[in-house]
Amino acid sequence: MIAPKIDFSDREERLAFVRDRFCCKAPSCGGCGSCHMPDGRPATEVFAAYIEGEKEFVAIASGLWKTDRHG
Repeated sequence: MIAPKIDFSDREERLAFVRDRFCCKAPSCGGCGSCHMPDGRPATEVFAAYIEGEKEFVAIASGLWKTDRHG
């Protein structure tokens, strides 16, 4: 499933997308880690700006798992 664009979705749709995409059960997860986010944060926290309509999903996701390839 492709992330709904902010201009064509409401908060609840974006929240549902993040929860479904990452199997995130926050806030009731207790830090379960099933969403595999960096630093053990829940996906709903990592993508809060997307959920609130402030920043597109891809803009946030593209910077999450960057690695330094130059050692």
